[in-house]
Amino acid sequence: MTRKAATLDNKLKNRKALLQQLAEQRGIAGLLHGDTKISFGERFKIRHQLDEAARQKNLETIVELASLQDNDEVGNEPDPDWLSHFLELAENIRHPAMQQFWANILSQEVLNPGHCSIQALSRLQMMTQKDALLLQRASALACHFGDENLRLLFGYQYRTLLQGQRQQRLNLGRYRLPYAGLMQLFELGLLHQAELESGELSQTSPLRVILNNQPMTLQPQRKGIRLLYYRFTTVGNELAALITETTPADYRNELQDLLAPLGQLSLKI
Repeated sequence: MTRKAATLDNKLKNRKALLQQLAEQRGIAGLLHGDTKISFGERFKIRHQLDEAARQKNLETIVELASLQDNDEVGNEPDPDWLSHFLELAENIRHPAMQQFWANILSQEVLNPGHCSIQALSRLQMMTQKDALLLQRASALACHFGDENLRLLFGYQYRTLLQGQRQQRLNLGRYRLPYAGLMQLFELGLLHQAELESGELSQTSPLRVILNNQPMTLQPQRKGIRLLYYRFTTVGNELAALITETTPADYRNELQDLLAPLGQLSLKI
C-alpha cells in the first residue's frame, strides 16, 4: 500500500470512528452494533432521555455562567414570558462559546429587564458560532454618529467640478470582515444590505463619531462630503450591544487617516 493510500485509509477509519462516537452520544448507534436485543422503541426512549439530559445540562451550564458574572448590582426579575422563551431556545445551545453568549444575555436581562427582545433571541438561536464571530468582528469596527444606531463606516464620497463624483474606501476584509462575511450578516438580518450614504456634512457643525466609546470630531472644510456606511438593524444593534470587543488599533488608525483629509480631525474627548 502506498503512503497516500495508507493516509487516506487512516482518515476513513478516523471518520468512521468519529461518526460512531457522535452516534453513541446522541443515542442513534443501534444499527452500528449489528444484532441487538434492544428494540427500536426502547432505543427511542433512550435517545429521548439523552436529549432531555443534554438540554438540562445546557440550561444549567448557561445559568452557572450567568451567575459567575453577578456582582453587587441590584437586579430585577425578567418578564416571565421572556424567560420562558429564553429557556425554550437556550436549551439546545451546546457550543461553549455560544453558551457564554446566552449567559451574557441572561445576566444583562436580570440587571436590566427588556434589554434583549424576543426577536433578538430568536435570531440568535439561528446563529452558529461562525455567525457570532462575524457579528463580533463587525461590532468591533462599528461606530455611531448622529444617533445611537451602530454603523460600519467604510468610506466617503464627494463631487468635484472636473472629475465628478469621487470616493475613498476602507477595505474591511483586512480586518477579517470580507464581503462574504457581510453577506452572511445581511442574510441573518443583522445588517441592512444596502450601502448607505449620510447627508452632506455641514461645514459649520462638527461631526462627532464614536468608535467603541472613544470619540473623534471632524470639522469638514469642503462641501459635498457624504459618508458611506452599512447600518445595523434593530436586532443587530441589540446583539452587538451584548458583545465587548476591542477595536483593532490598525482599523482606528486607518479610519483616522481616511477622515483627516476632509478637515480638522480632533481625537480629544
